[in-house]
Amino acid sequence: MEQTSENLSFKVKKTVELSNEEVDQLVDLIRSTINEKKTRQSFKDKYLFNTLGFSFHALMFKNKKIVGCNTVIPQEFDYFGKKYLFGQWCETHIAKDFRGMFSNFKKLGNILNDELLKNKICFIYGLPNRALYVVSKRLLGMRDIGKLKYYAYPINLSKFLKKYYPFNILLKFLIQIFLKLRFKKNDDYNFPINKINNPIFKQGRYFEKNTYHMETFENIEYIYKKESSIKHNNAEIVWIIDVSPLNKSNLEKVVNILKISNKTADLIIYIGDLKSIPYNLIKIPDRFIKENNIFSGKILNKELIDEKIFSKNNWNVNSSNFDYK
Repeated sequence: MEQTSENLSFKVKKTVELSNEEVDQLVDLIRSTINEKKTRQSFKDKYLFNTLGFSFHALMFKNKKIVGCNTVIPQEFDYFGKKYLFGQWCETHIAKDFRGMFSNFKKLGNILNDELLKNKICFIYGLPNRALYVVSKRLLGMRDIGKLKYYAYPINLSKFLKKYYPFNILLKFLIQIFLKLRFKKNDDYNFPINKINNPIFKQGRYFEKNTYHMETFENIEYIYKKESSIKHNNAEIVWIIDVSPLNKSNLEKVVNILKISNKTADLIIYIGDLKSIPYNLIKIPDRFIKENNIFSGKILNKELIDEKIFSKNNWNVNSSNFDYK
């Protein structure tokens, strides 16, 4: 599908249809908009390793040069016992000189959704940044599903609350005492909407092998990454990306394993939406979360997907569902 408007042309291409020159242009566009280290190979790894073997790229051209893109990765989901294709809306980039033209952003979204529907993708979802979140709701009809919450186990708060020394030390001990005394309640999780966590999903989601650590313990698979946070005085944060199968007991075990195996860690964080909080995690108040933490979506095929998809309690959702961490 191709459209033309105001010397700009719009076209949707699958990853396998992109020329090397177009891939290089997309890599340059990503670098210029978010200053992310991206190569031709890492671009292909991210967008080829999925259930279809390609992703969908809505492209905006100016004189045959790509000046805008909107990208969706196809993912298999279990939706109330039935398998469907969803689309993970993961990257939207517009060159500096072409921003603010909302009609062009809408055209990118519309032609992309038309192509997705032709390829039997019945729902799209994403975790856009704050600016895209507002625009996507107004122009593309995206609707809120729920708010992701941050749960943490504090090991050493001195680098996060440096200006409050020595009260930060007291706070750490008070929190850890609270966690030890908290009543352990056995609650299980029931999620009728789940990503299908098969090898091809893992290959695409965790293609940066030097970034992610994948471990198993008592038939529990867990994925995590480490980050030295510059904005928090180089504090070492361990991000739990996924736990499978996810239930309260398994998440508690993973937190305990990570706090023992990561001696230099200052903080362990899990991002998700849990019906009950594990005894060894506390919820970080929303006022401390700077990024957009509301994930949203849009039904493309109303014959297959109904309003239950917008109930956050139905979703098994965490960092693995997005390219955020």
